[in-house]
Amino acid sequence: MKLIGSKGQKQLIKRNANQFDTIRTMKAVAIESARNPYFNYLINKYNLKPDKESIRRIFDYAFFNTHFKKDNPSVQQIRTGTRSLREGKANCVDYSILLSSFLLNLGIPHSFRMVETEKNGNFSHIYVITQNGLTLDCVIGQDQDGNEQYKTDEQRKNYFDREVPYFKKFDLKVL
Repeated sequence: MKLIGSKGQKQLIKRNANQFDTIRTMKAVAIESARNPYFNYLINKYNLKPDKESIRRIFDYAFFNTHFKKDNPSVQQIRTGTRSLREGKANCVDYSILLSSFLLNLGIPHSFRMVETEKNGNFSHIYVITQNGLTLDCVIGQDQDGNEQYKTDEQRKNYFDREVPYFKKFDLKVL
């Protein structure tokens, strides 16, 4: 069973939902999340534009204002971008929605990329890739237990636009 968090309430996506159900739901949540005026506030506050430097700044903002936190394996929560920022935690699904919410507001074409990182037939990771090929994966470079000591400015420089090795991929266009 997979669940989605929506304004503090839990809603069933579908019994025995699979990864394709999750990624389709992510797209809907990202589009809804992008409507929150907080994203336009941040875009204006930091003078963000639809360019590579602004995309890097969005990546940094997400990376430094949240930390990696795994969900309970039997309950997949899908957080809106503002919820991830408010709670200060996210997993790859949540980071993808948060980053997508910014990109949607800036009109930057992008997709969610779901990948199989181990040759076992299961997609195990998801992140954002822009139409121009920039990879936005805030999970790279974070301690999988959520410890903050890995979040240094120097280390962050090594993770922007870096893609994990994978055996198989599935892209779902968001914009």
